[in-house]
Amino acid sequence: MPTTPIVLTEQAEPEILVMDPTADWSTDEARLWAWSPGPDSDLNAPDEAWYHPDDARLRTDERTGEQFVMVSDSFGLLAQVPYPAGGRVAWSVDGTHEASPHGIELLPDGNVAAAASGGDWVRIYTASQGRDSEEFVEAELIGAHQVLWSDQDDLLWALGDDELVTFEIGGTPAEPSLERTATYDLPTSGGHDLQPVSGDQDRVWVTTVYSVFQFVKSEQKWDLRYPRYDELYRVNVKSIGTDAASGTVLETAVQPENPCGHCTDHVDLFTGTDGRSTLTLPDSEIYRARWFDEESN
Repeated sequence: MPTTPIVLTEQAEPEILVMDPTADWSTDEARLWAWSPGPDSDLNAPDEAWYHPDDARLRTDERTGEQFVMVSDSFGLLAQVPYPAGGRVAWSVDGTHEASPHGIELLPDGNVAAAASGGDWVRIYTASQGRDSEEFVEAELIGAHQVLWSDQDDLLWALGDDELVTFEIGGTPAEPSLERTATYDLPTSGGHDLQPVSGDQDRVWVTTVYSVFQFVKSEQKWDLRYPRYDELYRVNVKSIGTDAASGTVLETAVQPENPCGHCTDHVDLFTGTDGRSTLTLPDSEIYRARWFDEESN
């Protein structure tokens, strides 16, 4: 069993939860950290922008060494939450419910990248310029669902309905630019999650409505025969990721009987060549799950 914590976007409450994978998730002891906006958050967004959290990932600001949980919500909120202190957010903005933000990333210069599936955009917000900065530069990506910064190639990767793309970020932190540099057609439509394959910088995980793939950067091709593909390759996978410490792959997929039509109450873990286990959070509506570790997402 891996020991790396797992962060959940839980929509029944709603809240962000960090869970202990070695504990019983039906007990309070399994909850290592939790966050939802409160009066002390001092958000630069309306209360109604928080309703369906859909992305959360641990990040360190390379300029200061401070850690944050980057959070997005499909009702609009994009936020940078101090970890573990919580409290007053370091930056936030209302991406709007109509745009439906679905992915967020902290960039090396302190700016924030975001993807919105309803707005069909990828944006770079100038968060480096202050906690209330709303300025941004935008590029079109139909059905944009996720963004991921790659130190390996100094590119922002992004996933849309039908394309995996890369962007080069130029300009200055105060006045960034965003230029698409490559486009790769997805093997099936409905792009949803984009994550690194920990331990192999040349590969990224990509999920769609219909399937799960790995993209090989150096060869610019899709791999459908990765380890344990016969179990991991399934429909409506909302999140996937590889734990850098153990190699365990985590997945969440839509659970038909869940009250939320796009959620589940459990996370599936695939360890080694044949190990499989399930962690269940009773009465939950989990949208995405991530390894709570920067090397793993």
